[in-house]
Amino acid sequence: MAAAVSAAPRYVRWALWLVLVLLFALPCVVGRNTTYLILLAGLAAIITPSILGARREATRNPVDMVFAVVFLALAVAFAITAEDARDLSYILNFSPFLLAVPLRWQLERVARTDGAVLIGWLSLAGTIGAAGLAVVQIVIFHQHRVGQPWMNTFHYADTTMLLGFLTLVGWFAPGAHRRWPFLLGPVIGIAAVIASGTRGALLAAPVLVLVAFVFALVTAKRKGPILLAAAGALAMLVLLLGGALMLGLGRAFEAFTLSSNFLSGGKLDNPSLERVQMMMGGWRAFLAAPLFGYGWGDMVPAIYPYVDPSYLKTMQQFRHLHNGLISFAAGAGIVGLLSFIALSIVPIVAVLRSVRDSQFLSRMYLAITLCAGYAVFQLTFLLIGFDFPTVQYAYMTVVILAVVRDPVAVQSAVGNSPVGSSTMKAV
Repeated sequence: MAAAVSAAPRYVRWALWLVLVLLFALPCVVGRNTTYLILLAGLAAIITPSILGARREATRNPVDMVFAVVFLALAVAFAITAEDARDLSYILNFSPFLLAVPLRWQLERVARTDGAVLIGWLSLAGTIGAAGLAVVQIVIFHQHRVGQPWMNTFHYADTTMLLGFLTLVGWFAPGAHRRWPFLLGPVIGIAAVIASGTRGALLAAPVLVLVAFVFALVTAKRKGPILLAAAGALAMLVLLLGGALMLGLGRAFEAFTLSSNFLSGGKLDNPSLERVQMMMGGWRAFLAAPLFGYGWGDMVPAIYPYVDPSYLKTMQQFRHLHNGLISFAAGAGIVGLLSFIALSIVPIVAVLRSVRDSQFLSRMYLAITLCAGYAVFQLTFLLIGFDFPTVQYAYMTVVILAVVRDPVAVQSAVGNSPVGSSTMKAV
């Protein structure tokens, strides 16, 4: 039996709850300020004497080491290529990975037997909130792209898609609770992304649907309800497609046509051709400086000698190479390449190294969905290294590991008698 842990102080629990709500339920409603509010709430939870006890009682997990090593490795790479203090400052973009380590220690103190169900409900609320923003911006303000100026358009679409499928953890969660409402998450999320007009995020839908379907088939004792739910979801998606096309909201579907054309050598539009130039130029730039790259702020200028001259003026408008792997490779060389790969798989590895409790499968679904979503999103846009997506990825990883787990007995803050898991649920 695991040793009892001490209860977190009340103000720490309030701060942790704020992190959870902002991260899963309110990111698209609060918008750009979500990043800084999450960081402030997280700091309030870890800059406290109670962090020492949390560290002693925390479970061991490789995610702590991976996050710390990646941060230090990138810091070394940036230092080697830096020409001034600004070049060094880019390492702060990755500081959320360091902050997530002690946050995991504190979050383990609020682990819940219904942690997976909680994340499901919070994610569903976040998906509904994101859809509400789409309705407001399209119907009231007549915007063609959802997000700006409230938040980055790509971040909006990626977050909405991700939250929609994270909602399904409520279906997989153990216990006796209503499961059907959680099926609304992907439907609402996909509908909002279609309405947003952002193409890249929609590419993740087939992948995430496949992940959910395979996971359901593998884990379900009865296959009938799973097949019924899949048929119903497919029917709703067909209706969404028809409705979107009738309303003139078909831009997002171009993602599939363009992807097919890219793979077959067919015709591409200008934004797609620009991305191809960035990917090819970024790879050639990496081969020219494979060890440490060119620095995070110089990844775009590094590709200038390797792109078609007719695209040079367009390239000068960008801050990154619109592909996660290529951006890391050009920005930090082989160090960046390995760092990107490590970050891309560490949530799954960390779950595999966690205890096999009643919520293990729920954690695994969340981790696979998070990794798969970011993997597809970053085919056409860099996320890790920007403020909100970095915080989202790092903090979601530790929430999955720490909150979605069966709690151990809690020691009272005064005295040594166990007070039970109900203390962890108190706010």
